[in-house]
Amino acid sequence: MDQNQYDAIIIGAGHNGLVTAGYLAKDGLSVLVLERLDKVGGACTTDEIFPGFSGPMCAYICYMLQGKVIDDLRLRDFGFEILPLGGAGQGSRGLHPFPDGAYLHGPGIETSFDVAQQLKEFSEHDARSYFDWLSFWEEAAGILLPYFLTEPPTLSQVMDDVRGTRREEVLEKMLTSSMMDMVDEFFDDDRVRASFLGIPESDPSATGSVMSNAYFKTTLLTRDRDRGIPKGSMGAVTQAMADAARSFGAEIRVGTAVQDVIVENGEAKGVRLASGEEIRSFIVVSNADPKRTFTTLVKLEGSDESLARKVENWKNQAGCVKFLAALKEPPDFSRYLGNGYDRDAIVNVNIAPSTEYFQQAWDDCKAGKITDNPLMHVQMPSVMDPSLTPKGGVMLSNWVLYYPPELKDGMTWDDARNTVGERIIDVMTEYAPNFRESLIDWTVQTPIDIEERVGITDGNIRHGDVIPQQMLTNRFSYRTPIQNFYLCGAGTHPGGEVTGAPGHNAAQAILKDLARIAV
Repeated sequence: MDQNQYDAIIIGAGHNGLVTAGYLAKDGLSVLVLERLDKVGGACTTDEIFPGFSGPMCAYICYMLQGKVIDDLRLRDFGFEILPLGGAGQGSRGLHPFPDGAYLHGPGIETSFDVAQQLKEFSEHDARSYFDWLSFWEEAAGILLPYFLTEPPTLSQVMDDVRGTRREEVLEKMLTSSMMDMVDEFFDDDRVRASFLGIPESDPSATGSVMSNAYFKTTLLTRDRDRGIPKGSMGAVTQAMADAARSFGAEIRVGTAVQDVIVENGEAKGVRLASGEEIRSFIVVSNADPKRTFTTLVKLEGSDESLARKVENWKNQAGCVKFLAALKEPPDFSRYLGNGYDRDAIVNVNIAPSTEYFQQAWDDCKAGKITDNPLMHVQMPSVMDPSLTPKGGVMLSNWVLYYPPELKDGMTWDDARNTVGERIIDVMTEYAPNFRESLIDWTVQTPIDIEERVGITDGNIRHGDVIPQQMLTNRFSYRTPIQNFYLCGAGTHPGGEVTGAPGHNAAQAILKDLARIAV
């Protein structure tokens, strides 16, 4: 390796790229991280979105970051600090209001017993069933979580591991049931069903969408102190990762775009920058999504037909838009919570009034249409971290499901942007009457905007839908057909969200391969 300038070059300073860099540098490798943007973080940043108002442009909550990654890289020594949300073991204190004035969760909900007591107002049956519901998801999450920081298992291996246990039945349901089936089985009240549908990655009526939801439910089994709103918002997470990697000796260059990977005789030899400069290395790692990696950074050129087909058929259907707003005051949810409620109660607000509303949003997305049913995961990080805004102001960050990356009927996202934003404002105002008048400024980040800004195909921050067909060994391998060229992004196992797991696993695969070479 003496002839190489670096042992490893990592393309992209998103959180997984930084995690990979940290582990490799900690093991003694000379590591260079190259980032196109002028700051680290990728889709996990804190930005001044409006004058004086800062918050998360994309990723907006820390609830799945693996404790091992936090500890191994000593992130708390580098400023990583979580403002915990609490809330019934779910990792989030959230309000779910309904048009009739009822609501779920909100203030005073700290334990599963509190949730059950609240559910009695909707249905005695649902209150009793809630504990069975929670038990199911703890078992489902317990099936997947042990594999997060390992090489991906095959589905057959997972089946073998649970055979003869209660989890065998749980896994069967994960694979053969839909989220609509699940909420129908456990709950009678449709408002309760809508509240517990979760975040299906695709059609909530699709077989296997329970498996997708189980992935996100792994937060039930993570450490309480690791879940919540990062102080300084999400950019503080990746800044801590960058500082940790640098402390181990890694070099990070921002504002440096990579044009392509240098491949000679089937082996990665370094990268070529957009400036024309070539930088040599023994290992090259891409934190870009698989489609961008294999259509822009390297060309497969028929060397691996199965991989080419996988890239072509990779699904990015679970599109979203990001609605960002600066507010003069918090949205008024006193209709639900009464006057003088604790502002912490509204740090997370979910808008999904019915299962029909949920399903229609997906059906519209699948048809390439702009839905009139925006499903909203609203977060106001400044409620817990006032340093993000001027005194009294509120920074609102709202992921809105589902929106197709490509619109049909001749419509473009430039045409649709304001329509989508105005509909979101209208719906928010139905629940919080002061919402429209409290707006200082707002913007809609479309899937196209997110793709252009962060560099991820179709604006899918998970680098591909987390659905059964794209989980476990069906996600992309850390290793590629090109020798010494690896992937470390969310397109690899276990998947998307700010987990650090793909970055950790890619680093372990690289170190394992290097040990073999040394032998």
